[in-house]
Amino acid sequence: MPANNPLSKIQALIQEKTQLKFSGPQFWKPPGLISRIAPAAQTQSWLKTPTSLTARLRKHCPELEVVILSEQFETPLINEAQKLGLVYNEEAWVRCVLLKCRQRSWIYARTVIPRMDAQNPWQELQTLGAKPLGEILFDKPSVNRSAFEFSKDSLAHWPHLMKHLNAPELAHKPGFARRSVFKQKGAPLLLTEVFLPGLLDQSS
Repeated sequence: MPANNPLSKIQALIQEKTQLKFSGPQFWKPPGLISRIAPAAQTQSWLKTPTSLTARLRKHCPELEVVILSEQFETPLINEAQKLGLVYNEEAWVRCVLLKCRQRSWIYARTVIPRMDAQNPWQELQTLGAKPLGEILFDKPSVNRSAFEFSKDSLAHWPHLMKHLNAPELAHKPGFARRSVFKQKGAPLLLTEVFLPGLLDQSS
């Protein structure tokens, strides 16, 4: 469709407004400043989990469930595009899921993979389905992971989340988040995990 088509302009405006609404945290802190994000030791313990978060969750809940909220090619959030070095409006493959235990939502996770084509080593993840991503990432010895960055923002900032929580009162609750970049054969994968009240309000 031509760029000067009125419908294209309307679609671009809608996308831009969506980007502004769901901008995500703009300020991410390095590991040394985690106490500024999460002073509570229990929250820090979850945020700093160095190995598979999925494996740790399964110790508390063997029947851990993955609910897919969205899985498609789309423009990432502004801060995600900046982290991955994408140009303005460049699309990536984005997967949003909830990890749940006995109907309680524990983790909201976003996976962003740029330049997802047949040559991308992450291409198999498009058929991941309801399998946890962590069970794939930590089974690949060739995968490297960056240091964590941490943030805290209201849960309403995360796309697709609130309508699936079905709890409007949680919109302004803080979402303690961490993110890191996994690389395989030089191809990046940005994984963001937001720890929800359903997990943090209980003992670890």
